[in-house]
Amino acid sequence: MINVAIVGLGNLGKSAFEQISGRKVEFNLVKVFSRRDYAGGFDEMINDIKNHKDKIDVVLFCGGSSDDAPVMVSEINKIGISTIDSYDNHGQISNGIYVNKVKKAAEEAGTTAIIGAGWDPGYLSLQRVLNNAILPTGMHQTFFGGENGGLSMGHSNAVRQIVGVKNAIQLTISRQDAIEKALLSEYVEKNARHKRVCFVVADEKDYARIESEIRNMPDYFAGQEVVVSFISQNEFDKKYSNFTAHSGQLISTSDKVSFNVELKTKSNMGLTASIMIAYIKANYEMQKRKICGVFSVADVPLSFLVDAKTHWDNI
Repeated sequence: MINVAIVGLGNLGKSAFEQISGRKVEFNLVKVFSRRDYAGGFDEMINDIKNHKDKIDVVLFCGGSSDDAPVMVSEINKIGISTIDSYDNHGQISNGIYVNKVKKAAEEAGTTAIIGAGWDPGYLSLQRVLNNAILPTGMHQTFFGGENGGLSMGHSNAVRQIVGVKNAIQLTISRQDAIEKALLSEYVEKNARHKRVCFVVADEKDYARIESEIRNMPDYFAGQEVVVSFISQNEFDKKYSNFTAHSGQLISTSDKVSFNVELKTKSNMGLTASIMIAYIKANYEMQKRKICGVFSVADVPLSFLVDAKTHWDNI
């Protein structure tokens, strides 16, 4: 049995808690660490995690990507506890800023940190890497949200971190004209593939500043088509409090072959939690083999995720 702790008890943390709690034969849930429970904030919570170090094999980090993960994931590894996160800032992964910070902490502490273990980054990352290997001269383009829009957890969290925002949700909508071009092997610039729609609850006096901060937020909204709508908390509760659906589509094309991989979920946080949990056994196996450092989902052997019978029965 693997001893697991959860850090963060927002929507993702709650989904992880529900799923882990239903798999007691495989996992022992040691504790859920939520910053809300600590009057001393981050420092007090980190100290409590230190006190449980010898009881935890893997931490599922379910905090936000904009502010929490860049600070807390490396700190948890420094303590000597291995982690799995669903960090979703593609730019900070590809430019190495997030990766290198966690890598330094994990290598020095001898821990195993699996990053970006959601559905994108995560599941669709695996598909992109595989498709790039199969079609090295092909074109590979990813779309999110579909024509009806889907909940982007990371972007929603980033908006909620802005001073004066009382509540917010960000829906990503795929541009259908862009998808049609991709299917015809026409390249579409990344910033032209989607429309990002933000519904924000705030005081009217803050509207202009908040909208400006959203539109100019690097790695999340800057340079993209963005619609910001301010609504009341009552309207937010009626229309969006239970909105959790999302989707993704990877289109890979060459002159002779095309792949069209679609992913749809009724619960973004539910699927993300499922993927993070799928990597617990892999993380634990890597620890046993003393494979330390930082790893994307593409670095982890798929056979580490399942037992031997499941592995060979599905080849």
